[in-house]
Amino acid sequence: MKSLSTLFRNCATTVSLIAASTVTVGLMAPSASALSLVPQQEGEVDLLNLDPLDNSQVVTLPDLIASVESIANPDGTEPTFSRLFVDDLTTANNYNGIVQFRAGDIGTVPEGFWYRPSEVEEENGQLEVGTFKFMFTETIPRLNVRYFDTESFPTTGVPDFFADAETDGTLVIGENPVPEGEDGNIYTQTWEDVSFITLKLGQDTGGTGDGVDFQLESVPEPGTVFGLGTLAMAGAFGLRQRNKKA
Repeated sequence: MKSLSTLFRNCATTVSLIAASTVTVGLMAPSASALSLVPQQEGEVDLLNLDPLDNSQVVTLPDLIASVESIANPDGTEPTFSRLFVDDLTTANNYNGIVQFRAGDIGTVPEGFWYRPSEVEEENGQLEVGTFKFMFTETIPRLNVRYFDTESFPTTGVPDFFADAETDGTLVIGENPVPEGEDGNIYTQTWEDVSFITLKLGQDTGGTGDGVDFQLESVPEPGTVFGLGTLAMAGAFGLRQRNKKA
């Protein structure tokens, strides 16, 4: 009777471990465990080299982002430093009357929060052009950069034609610079092992241009996703072997 009781108890443990491994794999699947690096509220990003327009409207960046710096735009008649905001593209916003975003066309604007560059000197800040260097608090195994509305080439992506505009990551998915797309398109690059990255967004043609917004997303390594599930299954297999000996 004691051996039978032990057997049932070990079988229950095995089933629990298998169930746990299934839950672990499900919870840690790439689509579920990708971490957005965009604050989930509207406001201005506090840049290293520019004071915010209104301190009460500054957003808190995710812990993985150490700092963001605005770099002089190479386009236009003279170098300018763009500001950076987090924006729900479907809503209107006003930052001290200096930057004024109009509500977008619901039919062509994606949902969610996006980083939105603003060249303040043009169109009341509506021109979504800028260059920004992101420093991270640790090396990110896989970083997705999602660009919205890239309609010119070669104007958007990770530039390598002026100082400090680069990344230590390796591009594994997508093209750089970002190819020209249709109105309202979304294009994704994936970079591996990134501790810093510089992004150039859009094109300034003097008064008008091609505006681009973007999102950042940290994705765990594929091996991490299945590692815990594999360990749980191995533990279950070990119990099964011991039960056979018993």
